[in-house]
Amino acid sequence: MMFTLKYLLLSLCFMSSMTLAADDISELVLPNGLKIIVKPDQRSPIAVFQIWYKVGSANEQQGYTGISHLLEHLMYRGMKNPSLDAVYRKMDSIGTQGNAYTSRDHTFYYHILGKKHLALAFAVEAERMKHLAVNINDFNIEKDVIREEWSDRISRDPYLPASNALYRYAFQYEAYQFPVIGRMADVGALTLPQAVNWHKDHYTPDNAILVIVGDVKTSAVFALARKYFAGIDRKTSISSAQFSAGENEVAGKTLLDKNNVTRFIMPETTKVAMILLAFKVPSIKTSEPAWEAYALDVLAGWLDSGLHSRLTKALVRDRQVAHEVFVHYSPMNRKQSLFIIEATPANNASVQQLEQAIIAEIKQIRSEVISPETLQKVKNQMIATEIFERDSMYTQAKIIGQAESVGIPWSEDAKYMSRIKAVTTEQVNIVLQHYINLDKQFIVIQNAHDTGMH
Repeated sequence: MMFTLKYLLLSLCFMSSMTLAADDISELVLPNGLKIIVKPDQRSPIAVFQIWYKVGSANEQQGYTGISHLLEHLMYRGMKNPSLDAVYRKMDSIGTQGNAYTSRDHTFYYHILGKKHLALAFAVEAERMKHLAVNINDFNIEKDVIREEWSDRISRDPYLPASNALYRYAFQYEAYQFPVIGRMADVGALTLPQAVNWHKDHYTPDNAILVIVGDVKTSAVFALARKYFAGIDRKTSISSAQFSAGENEVAGKTLLDKNNVTRFIMPETTKVAMILLAFKVPSIKTSEPAWEAYALDVLAGWLDSGLHSRLTKALVRDRQVAHEVFVHYSPMNRKQSLFIIEATPANNASVQQLEQAIIAEIKQIRSEVISPETLQKVKNQMIATEIFERDSMYTQAKIIGQAESVGIPWSEDAKYMSRIKAVTTEQVNIVLQHYINLDKQFIVIQNAHDTGMH
């Protein structure tokens, strides 16, 4: 759906505020730089409030990893304004849902609540932006919580250590290499003054996007934004140090084959063996020409579209070397992305046999051209899935916020389905040949305990 953009300068008390409207989405930019995006949806009397900060582990540097995620934890520990205790109690009493997440590119907080209580979310998040009121005891408690979280997640999610190793290897000269949760030695060494400075650098209105979707009136939301956020000063420049080229020693075993392709062998075994085979590819933000990211998205859909995906058919049903196989590609990155094939071996196969089968199938796929009929089926399924997911108000807000937080305008996201529809067989073949290149692959292997499982 194409949007017609209308720029309106407000001549109210905030003369430099700017609004932007397009069909059912409206945008306001306050003089301090805070962007507010509103999408009314009257199907249910609720509102989804999300605030996105353009800071994550990709803003960190050696020795300071995990500080963005730690700060997210700390923001729930202390509020300078004691009256917010009553706000929190009120939010609990009305059944507000809320949480926060940190990624490589952003940190965001959300609340889902009755539309008449929307002002409560504004009050909490304005205070969160203005103050970090945490004592040293709270600070140390949250560092312990993160250590426990790391141990618990490793024990429950065998994919996580392998995924972190993959990013460490694929982005070894970039800050995308850092795990979002941080390296535990770095987290342990972080100080409270460092966390306070990180908040001052990044929790600023000009580094944030506020997204509201729900049964709301745009004018009323803009009024709340002005009331709670207009008085917060912008930061004239974000001065945090960025990661520069350099490497750390990484536990594990690296092997080079005759084609100089590196396989990184994880140092410890787990209950589940797996292989991650990845290729560095562009995101929507970095894609030139622009269609490449959408063609890669369609390629991922072709290779992994559920039980009837190309890789599932070849590796699970036909060759019977894989228990399951998935393809991961996120086009919503600030920088480059990874096109990842994740597979676990069947009970009668080793990781090495599975790797050989994946490579053989990739070679076969590269020798073919996707048929127009198959391409249309893949695009139909992708569009149907997208429509279903966007039925959720929370997802609508998250898609807008995630795009904006990495520098992709929400107006561009609105064109997503039309761009997917426009992908051609030739474009899929071009990205397949150029990016899914076996001479440029990254491989991480995780072996299983000797328990009869592979």
